[in-house]
Amino acid sequence: MGTKLLRGVGDVEDVDGGAQREAGDPPLLFCVGRLSGLGAGLLLLLGGCPAGEAEGETEATATATATATASETATATATATTGSTGEETTGTSGSDSDATTTTTSTTATTTGSTTDETGTTGSTTSDVVDPRYEALVTYAPRVWMDVGEEYFPSSVEFAFPEMTRFTDGEGKHWVRSTEALGSPSDTLPFFGGDLDNAPVYAFYADKGMDVVDLVYFFWYPYNRGKEVVDTIWGNHVGDWEHITVRLLRGEDEVLTPSQVYLSAHSFGGIYEWGEVELFEETHPVVYSAEGSHGVWSTPGDHVYMSIGEEVLGVCVTLVCTDLTDITSAGTAWDTWERVAGFDFVAKEGLEGESWPVWMSDDFTDPGEAPAEVPGEGPIYRWGNVEDCSTLGVDISDLIGVCRLEDGPTGPISKNVWGPDLQ
Repeated sequence: MGTKLLRGVGDVEDVDGGAQREAGDPPLLFCVGRLSGLGAGLLLLLGGCPAGEAEGETEATATATATATASETATATATATTGSTGEETTGTSGSDSDATTTTTSTTATTTGSTTDETGTTGSTTSDVVDPRYEALVTYAPRVWMDVGEEYFPSSVEFAFPEMTRFTDGEGKHWVRSTEALGSPSDTLPFFGGDLDNAPVYAFYADKGMDVVDLVYFFWYPYNRGKEVVDTIWGNHVGDWEHITVRLLRGEDEVLTPSQVYLSAHSFGGIYEWGEVELFEETHPVVYSAEGSHGVWSTPGDHVYMSIGEEVLGVCVTLVCTDLTDITSAGTAWDTWERVAGFDFVAKEGLEGESWPVWMSDDFTDPGEAPAEVPGEGPIYRWGNVEDCSTLGVDISDLIGVCRLEDGPTGPISKNVWGPDLQ
């Protein structure tokens, strides 16, 4: 399924989540018969299919026998079978001022059995959507990319061909851009990402005690820092951001959304479910900061860090300023349209996905040969080594941040898998 892009707030109907999808028309049922002679005529006069089929029965059989008065007698029997129709059911939610309660359902499509002349009954097949995956789709967020964004998300597979796996001094495996950066602020073409094909890496994590966290990770090939004194500070190759939706299981086994955690840089914030903007009642609406991709609950300017040092109101370092994230409703990324789903506790993929080899914390494991190829083994840090030089001099102690920071750690290293909401 392709990614649906909506540009501008004006192109979105009922962003606050009031829109309801109308129920579809009842499924059509068909009757097919191979009848001859009098049987065919009777079927036409009676006006079509047996009444039981119109009521949705799984199997309807029409038999007509025509007896000839000539020298031979022929009996024609025709059996027509209609399969049961499985209707797609999505979670239905009812909301009040505090929370929206959603019952997780399944989707099934069943083909009816067919009896042939020998009396042998064919098998019935079904395709059932895993309720864990369904929950991940139901609560997947809409992420608004800023109007000025140039560095979009992608799949990790999009970036891997442009990266090389290597070991640090402790034997842990990192990845870095295969092509070296000429300076800490240089960029490469793949840093722009691939929004049209970007999945959200979604993890169903049953924490026990009737708590289920749905953790949604976004991968960006590049994080652009902030401009201070005509220099960009805080760049890094590779960028992982995430949000977490916490569900609580009631006595009736229904999972109800309770809170949402939004990550931004090295910190984050917890919001009650009723405090966040929703799309179609179940999808949290969040805003990704231009370049740095910190996740915020509202559009606007968000100061997240002050650099430099002041004494009695006087700056005593090279520079003193605030670093600010800017967010707006530029391009909508509806992540539920491309969900790569996993169960963290079971360490398994959902709906055809395989558990990623990079979701391992055995960072010294070389993995499959060749070890330098990303995607063949665990990854500790997802980007180039830091470069703090400015005109050949390291002044990061005076600023508090490097021009090029180390690549980030990956999802397996984040503090999201314990009992706390993060």
